Amino acid sequence: MFDGSSSADLDGLSALRLSGQIREVCDTVEEQLVELLITRAPGLKENPGGLAEAVVLELGQREWDQYGCWVYYPWRQSLVHLLAESDFIELRTNRNRNRITIEEQKALSKKTVGIVGLSVGSSYALALAMERSCGALRLADFDTLELSNMNRIRTGVHSLGLPKGVITAREIAEIDPFFQVELHLEGLKKEASDLFFQGLDVVCDACDDVGVKALIRWKARELGIPVIMETSDRGMLDVERYDQPEHMPSGFLHGRISEEMMSEMLEASAWNADYLDLFVDLGQASSRGVQSLQEVGVSLVGWPQLYSDVAAGGAFATQATRKILLGESMPDARLYLALDEQFSESFD
Repeated sequence: MFDGSSSADLDGLSALRLSGQIREVCDTVEEQLVELLITRAPGLKENPGGLAEAVVLELGQREWDQYGCWVYYPWRQSLVHLLAESDFIELRTNRNRNRITIEEQKALSKKTVGIVGLSVGSSYALALAMERSCGALRLADFDTLELSNMNRIRTGVHSLGLPKGVITAREIAEIDPFFQVELHLEGLKKEASDLFFQGLDVVCDACDDVGVKALIRWKARELGIPVIMETSDRGMLDVERYDQPEHMPSGFLHGRISEEMMSEMLEASAWNADYLDLFVDLGQASSRGVQSLQEVGVSLVGWPQLYSDVAAGGAFATQATRKILLGESMPDARLYLALDEQFSESFD
C-alpha cells in the first residue's frame, strides 16, 4: 500500500512504476469520491454544480495522484487507486445500512473471528469479510487446493496447488485490502493453539479432523469463546456458547460429548462411528448423506458437499456470528436450515 499523502510512499510508488512489475492500472478514485459524497448527501445526485464544488473542496490543493492510496497486488501485477482507508470502508459498507447500523459496524470492526478449515470455512470467511461482520480474521488450514475441491471453493484454476489460506486471503484482499487477515498455514496445532485463540471473539470449526475438532472445543471452553460449526447436510448449524456456561449443559456440543469422550477424542487419529454420530447425528442426517457415508472409502473419497449448501451455510454462520458479536439473542443450539425442507413435498 502507498499512502498518497506520504512523499516517501509516492517515491516508492514511482519506483514500482519504473520496475516493470505492473501489468495493469485501475484508477477510478474520482468516481469513488463522487459516490462517497453522494452517499453522505444524497441530494447532491440531482445537483451537479453542488457536487462539483464538494469534489473540489474535498480534493483541496492535492493532485489526484496524492489523493487516497494506491494498492499493489503482486500476484496480479495490478495497481489500484482507492479512497483512503476510513473513506473506503465507509463507502464499501454503505449499502449495509441499516441492516447493520453505523454503531454496529464500528462495534464489529473491533472483533476477531478464527476459522479452522477452509473448504466450507472459505465461504464463511468471505461472507464475514464482504459485510465486515468482524474486523479481523485468523485462518488455519494446512491444505493446498486440488481440482476436486473446486466444487465448493470459489476460485480459479490458476489457484491449483496454492495453500487454501493464501487463496482465501488473496480474495479478501482484492475485495477489501484494509481487512485484516492472519494466516496459520500449518493448520491448528496443539502446541500453537494458545497463539491462535488469543484475542478471538468467535471460532468456527470447519475442519474434518476429529482431534482438531476436540481441541477447538477444549480451548474454547477454557477461554470462554463461542464456537460455530456448519456441516452443510440439511443445513445443520451448531452454535456452542462457551462464553455463557451458565446457559449450557455440561460437557461439550450441547451436552452430547462428555469430558471423558472429549479427552479421548483429543488423542484420536481417526474417526470411528461413535465420534461421527456425536458430531453429525446419523439419526437426523439426510438419507443421501447416510448413504454417502457408507460409500466413503469404497466408491467415494469423502463426504459430498454442494457449493449451494456450502454458500448458504457460510451465510447462516455469518448471521449467527454477527448476532453473537453484537450481544443479540443466539442460544446454545443445533439448528437445521435446509431450504428444501421448508416446502411441501406435494402440491396436491
